[in-house]
Amino acid sequence: MYSKDTGKDQMLMTMERALTSGQKAGFFFLGFLGGIVGILAASLMNINAPYRPEGTKMAALGFATACVLGTLIALVGCVGSIALLGAR
Repeated sequence: MYSKDTGKDQMLMTMERALTSGQKAGFFFLGFLGGIVGILAASLMNINAPYRPEGTKMAALGFATACVLGTLIALVGCVGSIALLGAR
């Protein structure tokens, strides 16, 4: 599709194969906010694109981050409520 003789064409080929940092952040927040549905959407998006596994990985990382943060917030809430009830 592109000739490898010119540097600009080579750069365009490279850009098609790798995600930019903005795209990585978008896939991350898709997984963070969308959960398992977000991971599925990231996996089905541009299904023939060479960067699809990386987008799915970023969405899964976002989902894992949401799970860890949710667990930590729940634990802090439980410990805080136990401390308040025990202080009576």
